[in-house]
Amino acid sequence: MSPNRLVVLITPLAAPLAGWIATQAATELPGLELPKSALEEVFIAGAVIALAPAAQWLHGWQKWEQQQAQTEQAVQVATVEAAAPPPTVQVDVQTDEGFEDDGLDSSFELDEFDDFDDLDDLEDELFADEEPAPAGV
Repeated sequence: MSPNRLVVLITPLAAPLAGWIATQAATELPGLELPKSALEEVFIAGAVIALAPAAQWLHGWQKWEQQQAQTEQAVQVATVEAAAPPPTVQVDVQTDEGFEDDGLDSSFELDEFDDFDDLDDLEDELFADEEPAPAGV
């Protein structure tokens, strides 16, 4: 039997017993004179003294069980993710068979770039005087 169930079963028996013990102690202790009307408050105080630790125990036990459940769930999720095969991606490839004219201007020709050959010559003249940098710099 788990400890939390034992606490749940014993607390209803221990609280009245603690109240009775507190009442007996209040009436039997020498030098302590309480009026008979105060015995009810003493009984309640003794019962509360027994109920408070039990309630605290049960609250802590529930928090611990919740933490254990979350840990087990995290381990299960990690195990399932590790065992799962990697995701596959399907890619649709289109061929040129269905190519249609999209209305763009197709009069563009590469011959129009022949005018820029002069710039290549200018670049060669500008960098002809430079020496290459030594290796490792």
